[in-house]
Amino acid sequence: MRYRAILYSDLNCPFCYALEERLVGQHLLELVEWRWVQQAPQLPVPMEIANFSLSRAIEREVLSVRELAPEIEISIPLGKPNTSRALRYITAAYRRDPMLALVYRHTICREFWVNGEDISDEGMLVTLARDLGMFDLVVDSAIESLTDRWQREWEHLGTGAVPTLLREDGVISLGLLSVKQLKEFFDV
Repeated sequence: MRYRAILYSDLNCPFCYALEERLVGQHLLELVEWRWVQQAPQLPVPMEIANFSLSRAIEREVLSVRELAPEIEISIPLGKPNTSRALRYITAAYRRDPMLALVYRHTICREFWVNGEDISDEGMLVTLARDLGMFDLVVDSAIESLTDRWQREWEHLGTGAVPTLLREDGVISLGLLSVKQLKEFFDV
C-alpha cells in the first residue's frame, strides 16, 4: 500500500509520542511514512537534568498530553535529550526490517516517555536493538544523509512544529490530533 501522509516527528516531543501511539492504536501505521527530525538539535548528549524553566515547560507539555490523550501512558522526564543518534538508529532499523523497527521505535519512546531514560545514550540504543535481535545496526553515511534530508524538508515546510502530518494532497496538520481528527485526516 502507498503511504498517504508523511509524519515529521521528534522523539523528545510528547505530542509526537502521543500521536504516534494513537496511529498505532487506530491501525493507521500503513498509511504513514515516518520521517524523524530534530526540533531542538542543540540539546546535549548526554541528557542533562532540566533547569527550572525547561522543567516547567516539560511538565506543562506532559500534563497537556495527559489531558488530550488520557489513554497514553506518559511520565514527566528529568530533561530532554538530543535525539540525533536515536533517530539515526531507528532509521537504520527501518532499512533492515520495517516491522521490527516499529517495535524498536516504540521501545525507545517508552524508555524515554515512561521510564525517563536518556535516549541519547548509544549503549542503551545498541542494547535495545540487540534485545530485539538486531545485532548489527549500522548508522552509515547513507543514513546520515537521509536523516539530514528529512530535516531540511521539514525546515523547508516552515511549520517549525512537530508533529507535522503532510498528506499526499499537500494538506498539513500540526500537533496532536484526536482519534476523530485522525480518521478524518485519513478519510477512514
